[in-house]
Formats: sequence, C-alpha cells, structure tokens
Amino acid sequence: MADPVPSSAQTPARSSGTSPVALLLVGVVIGGISGGAVATYLTSSGATTAAPASASSPGRSAAPSGSTLPLPPSSSVAPSSFDQQIVGVVQDLLPSVVTVINYASSGQPQSSGSGFVVDASRGYVVTNNHVVENVRDSNAGAAFDVVFSDNRKVAAKLVGRDPLTDLAVLQVPAQGLKAALLGNSDDVPVGSAVVAIGSPLGEFQNTVTEGVVSAKGRRVAETRDIFLEDLLQTDAAINEGNSGGPLIWAATRQVIGVNTLVASNATGLGFAISSNTVRQVADELIRNGKIVRGFIGIQYTLLSPRQAAQLGLPAGTVGIIVSQVVPGSPAQQAGLRPNDIITKVNDQLIDVTHPLQTLLVRFRPGDKVKLTLFRDGREQSVDVTLGQPQ
Repeated sequence: MADPVPSSAQTPARSSGTSPVALLLVGVVIGGISGGAVATYLTSSGATTAAPASASSPGRSAAPSGSTLPLPPSSSVAPSSFDQQIVGVVQDLLPSVVTVINYASSGQPQSSGSGFVVDASRGYVVTNNHVVENVRDSNAGAAFDVVFSDNRKVAAKLVGRDPLTDLAVLQVPAQGLKAALLGNSDDVPVGSAVVAIGSPLGEFQNTVTEGVVSAKGRRVAETRDIFLEDLLQTDAAINEGNSGGPLIWAATRQVIGVNTLVASNATGLGFAISSNTVRQVADELIRNGKIVRGFIGIQYTLLSPRQAAQLGLPAGTVGIIVSQVVPGSPAQQAGLRPNDIITKVNDQLIDVTHPLQTLLVRFRPGDKVKLTLFRDGREQSVDVTLGQPQ
C-alpha cells in the first residue's frame, strides 16, 4: 500500500457544531439501506415520450383542458447568458455521461453509479472504484453494464481500479461515443460555476445540478484507511448515485473532477477528485491495469502555514512533516528522520493540489527520487530508492 498518514492528522474538518462531518460515498446500493430505489432502467427503458402541445391562438399560451382561469400572454423572454452557458454545457456533455450498473456473481444488480467517456476512440470510461466494488467486500463486481443518456445499454469490462484514489476505468465498444475533455483542475478559480451530471438514487438518470467551486485542495477521509487528497469542494447538489459522474467547469465545458463524496450532516458540501489526479491515475490504469506506487516508508502530516512560520521557514514553504519512519524502509535507509519537512519530489512541490500519493503514481519500485527537505532549519536533498509497497 502507499505511504500511510497517521490517523491523528487525517480527521476530516469539523463543523461549527459538536459533531464531526460525516462523509458518504455517493454510489447507490440497489435494494440496500443507502440505495432506497431500484434503478428505473433495470425494469424499463426509462424513455419519456413528450405529449403533443395543444393548438392555441397566436400570442396566448395553451390552456390545460377544462381550465377557466385567465392565461398570460406568450412570453419571448430570452434566457440569460448564464442560463445559456449551463444549457450549452448540458447539451454538449450529456452524451458523454453514463450510468454504471454493477452486478454480483449471482447475476443480480447490486449497485449503481455514474461515469463518463474519456476516450471515444478506445471506449474508456472513468468512474469511482467504489462504484465497481462489491457491496460486501473490496473485490470487484462480477460484471458491469453502462447506460448512455439515450438509454443504450452495453456491457463493459473492468480495465483497472485504484482504491487509494477511488478511481476505476471501464471499457465499452468504441461505437457512437462522445468523450468529455479532462481539463486542468489547477486552472479553475474558486467561485467558478460548475455543473454536475449523474444518476442520483440510481433512478433519476441524466440529472443536472449546478453550483460553484467552493474550495480546492481539500483532504478528507473516505474510509478509515483511505484518505483522498487534492479534492475540489462544491455546493452543486450531489446525491447517492452521482459517484463517478463529472464535475464540469461551465466556462470551458471541461471536466475538472469526479464526484465522489458528500457530507451527510451538512448542506452543499460535496467533494470531487480533481481532474489532474484522474488523468494520472486513469493513464496508468489504461497502460498497466493497476497502480504500483514506489514506497518511501513514512507517515506524515501536511505542513500548515502557521507551522511553517513557527519553524522559521521561508515564506510560502509548503510540504509535509515526517511523523514516523517505517523501520527497514527506503526512508530509513536514506537517513530520513521524524520532523524532517519534505517540500519536493524531484522538482515538483508537494502541496494540497500535488499530494505525495499522487506524485508517486509516476514512479515504480526501484526508481530513485530526490527529496528536498528542511532539517533543523537547513535545506538539503536526499536520494531515495523506492521500494515495494508493504
């Protein structure tokens, strides 16, 4: 497994009340406590037929049958530029968004979530790892279907998954697909308008919600052992079944996140895995079917600005504080010590948007990396030969 972080440093942020924020994975367990509704597309096509509009005289709205109340004149108010922007995003990206159905070994559907096409020519679809996991254990589901916005349903195969970042890649036949473009999540400013598309509750396929990027670089506990980093926070409504669906930067129509978590005891507090993390992990899963990170062998906490100032470090210093060195690990062999402050892997800064776990996706056991660190107030570098995950 990847280098762990001590639980004392990984508690999710608390609200102003007395209870901690409770985070839910937003997949749907079909027939289970957290699901509540069997997906419509499992029992019917889910297609909706529009009723024909009744004839009406020019300049006046059509009246419901039997209505005696006066009718307003027909309105030709043009939609606002913001409305047009959101509508354009939906029209452009909806064909790329899918619903993922996860089947147990019995052949029965056990859960569902969302996803989106990232490579139309090869049929690759990104979703969350927890969408493709079994409901009762951490193994992958036995089979998968993908349902498109036009209700086409095709079988999908699992290419690979990474529990540590909660990401997975599926593959479907590369026919009639439209891919969503992964943007650069570092570029999106806080406050930018975003759109979330998915299948909340497994029943309301093609649901669109909008909001803003509330914050960037969040780090929260998904489970007791897995801590997700470089998350985008959003107030766009995210519900169970939205897991794996895209968070779209409205101004660019590019995907900047994968919707993953929502706070159960707060309003407007959702989290998406950043597109830059998605790109690195998905590329590796497509190449090798799994992620094998080089292992350093440290436990650590993030360096806060207050700690950096207290330690007399240069202004703007970012990084991690080593809290423990694993005995016999590459870190110990390289001479790393508790309280070392690691700021870079090679030439890449370690910060909230470039966490160590994501940076190590690029490296394999046996690779040598240079760590830049502060020890006793002095900057120095240490070469570490990465080991096998423990």
